[in-house]
Amino acid sequence: MTSNADDLGGIIDLGDVVKGRRGAVAERIPALMSLLAKACNSGKAVALHGMAVIRSTFDTDDAFRNERQRVAAVIRAHFDALVADGTLPAGSRCSINWHPESGVPQVQLRP
Repeated sequence: MTSNADDLGGIIDLGDVVKGRRGAVAERIPALMSLLAKACNSGKAVALHGMAVIRSTFDTDDAFRNERQRVAAVIRAHFDALVADGTLPAGSRCSINWHPESGVPQVQLRP
């Protein structure tokens, strides 16, 4: 590190300060948005085979539960985005039920 202030940096105007985004940027999966919208708007559920969480693929119960929580959070974020943009009715909530054998999340509007 230098002991010379001019080598270390300089003073700039407040208007020249550039700020970066804070937090994570949400990334949406168009296919998930489409499936959720189609199923929920038709009064049906969607079975998300591509998002299955199978117990035998995890070393510990904690790892298995953590992955199910992560996948559920992704599903809920997409569902909430559909509510926010008006695709699904305001105040709608989703219910996620996990198939006990296949580990497939099954999503529907909460009754």
